[in-house]
Amino acid sequence: MIRRRLRFVWRYLRGDAPWDSGIVPPEIVAWAEAAERAGQPPGRALDLGCGTGTTSIYLAGRGWQVVGVDFAPNAIWRARRKARRAGVSGRTTFLSADVAHPDFLRDAEPFDLLIDVGCLHGLTPEQRQRYAAHLARLSKPGATYLLYAFMPRLGRDGRPMGIDRSEVETLLGAAFALIAYVPGQEVTTPVPSAWYTLRRRDWLS
Repeated sequence: MIRRRLRFVWRYLRGDAPWDSGIVPPEIVAWAEAAERAGQPPGRALDLGCGTGTTSIYLAGRGWQVVGVDFAPNAIWRARRKARRAGVSGRTTFLSADVAHPDFLRDAEPFDLLIDVGCLHGLTPEQRQRYAAHLARLSKPGATYLLYAFMPRLGRDGRPMGIDRSEVETLLGAAFALIAYVPGQEVTTPVPSAWYTLRRRDWLS
């Protein structure tokens, strides 16, 4: 994990971070606008693997209180600077943290919305188990979880990465119900991917 973190730090330093497009995913925009039309008030949101904070800042601008986390500290520094410039630093908290660490956000209050755009699919099986336990603990009953993930493939370092629908349901099914599944393909590279919308159950199985 330390080596992987350093690799991401280095890529941010070099400007080799194609995922950091500065564009809020349209799927998240659509969800936020639909929630507003339905009368859902802004609540607490957790942005897992937030990068330089593009999505967190967007949600804060719509009234959400957002915690963004990323394990690359230089991405977090940029996120804080961008939030100040956008005038939403009072509604955002950015932390450099490992989403699979046993003590991840131990004392945080649960969230109404959880977002992961490209974090879960890079974790090892053991890390995914810890991540899933954190996700259940940090989500309110009825909370929404929006996930974007690559399908299984080999990463740049030759290590398996990615996760498919059956794996998502097996990993998270005890705490979350799958509401929508939209397969597609990464825009910048021909990599199969999918968007998932899940809702935290009112109970834990």
